[in-house]
Parts: sequence; structure tokens; C-alpha cells
Amino acid sequence: MQKERYSNRLISLTLLLILSLTGCNKKFSDIFDRSGNRLVVDDVQFTYLSAKAKVDFDSEKNSLSGTAQIRIQKDSTIWVSLSPGLGIEAARVLITRDSVAVLNKLDKVYMDYSFVELSKKLDFDLNYSLVESVIIGNLIYPYVRERVVKNADMYTYTQQHGVYKFDNTIGAKTMKLEKVQVVDTLTNNTISVNYSDFQLVEEEVFPFLIKAVLAYSQTGKKKTTIDLEYKQTNIEDKPLKFPFNVPQRYERQ
Repeated sequence: MQKERYSNRLISLTLLLILSLTGCNKKFSDIFDRSGNRLVVDDVQFTYLSAKAKVDFDSEKNSLSGTAQIRIQKDSTIWVSLSPGLGIEAARVLITRDSVAVLNKLDKVYMDYSFVELSKKLDFDLNYSLVESVIIGNLIYPYVRERVVKNADMYTYTQQHGVYKFDNTIGAKTMKLEKVQVVDTLTNNTISVNYSDFQLVEEEVFPFLIKAVLAYSQTGKKKTTIDLEYKQTNIEDKPLKFPFNVPQRYERQ
């Protein structure tokens, strides 16, 4: 009798597990839609987003590791607060459609660049849409009618926008953008971004691991790398605030 009760509990537990996994898989498969030969990848949809992430940044001139509090108003504003440890805020970043401002609280300085100025500094043409897409794992440009190559693990296709070539990789299992490489055909500088650890946030699927590399064709120039590991992501119902004030005593660099 005891063995029978144990077997029943085991069967019930197994059925619940199968049902829960089926539900999760259904949500993942629904985000990818193929109509004839047309590939459509659903971007993450939100108006306001908040997140907490571990950040590792390394470039030729700067290195930083710590925790980032991130707030986004889609297609408008990205706000980031960086803390290297012990809960002390070291820097604050405000990205708008046309500029990037950085408040360095440790050195009491601030920087304010237009995207044109920042692009010249990094030797790569950046804009707001590109930055936001990289952070949340959306396609930089939507699929139109590009030729898709399919194998067992992925779908790949190439887009050309101005002097930039985009190689997109869509995972056959995750049905999400898993890799994008952007090549500046004039300089051969590249940005490569890899996405993994996809998780459901409400009805949207987010990559919780993002690894980005800005590589230069110039011999001897060090790569810029950014690793983001999201610990928490929330789609917000109410508007978020993006506080960014420069104290008078701060010097501009």
C-alpha cells in the first residue's frame, strides 16, 4: 500500500514536470513565426524596463567591474548606475537619442559626447538604436527579404546598411537572436555580440548573458570587451525616473 502511494506521487510529480516543461517550450516556440519563406523574429516589446546586472568592461584605456542598475525607456533613454562594490555608486551614465553623458563620481568629473563625437573616439559609428538593441537582444534592423540559410542549429542571414554589414544568427532552439556581427566595410572594424541563457520575463524572452567585443583591424590596438550578466529584469507598468545632475564642482573632461 505504501509503495502504491509512493508510485502515485511519483507519477503525479512526473506529469506536473512534463506539463510545466511543455508550457515553457510552447512560449519559446511561439516567438518565432515562419510564413512561407519569410522569417520573422519577434523583438522584445516594452515601454519601460528595469534590470540589475553584473558588468565587466575592458578597453585600451579603462577597465571596470561591478554591478549595474539599468533603466530603459524604449527608443528614448538608457540610464545606468555603476557600483564596483560595497554599494558605492562610482559612475552614472545617461544615453539619449543624440548623446552619451557620463558622471564619474570617484574622480569628480563628467563627460558629455554626441554620438558623432563618440563614434570618432571609438572609431566605429554608434547610434542610440544600436546600443539599445545590443543591450536587450533585439535585431538592430528587422528582417525584410534577405536570403536565409538554415542548418540543424541556426538560421543565418546578412544585411547591408550603408557601409555596415550585419551577419545575424537566429538559434533554431531558442528562436532568438543568438549572435550578430557588424562589420564596418571601410575600416574592417567589427562589433560581435553573443547572446545566451534566455529566460522568460512575463511573456517576453530576454538573454541574460551578453558578451560584446569591439575589434579593430589596426595592428596592436586592444579590443574593447563588455560582458553583461543579468541578475534581474522587470518590465515596468509605470514610467521610470532617470536622475542625472552634474554638481557644480565637477570638471568636464
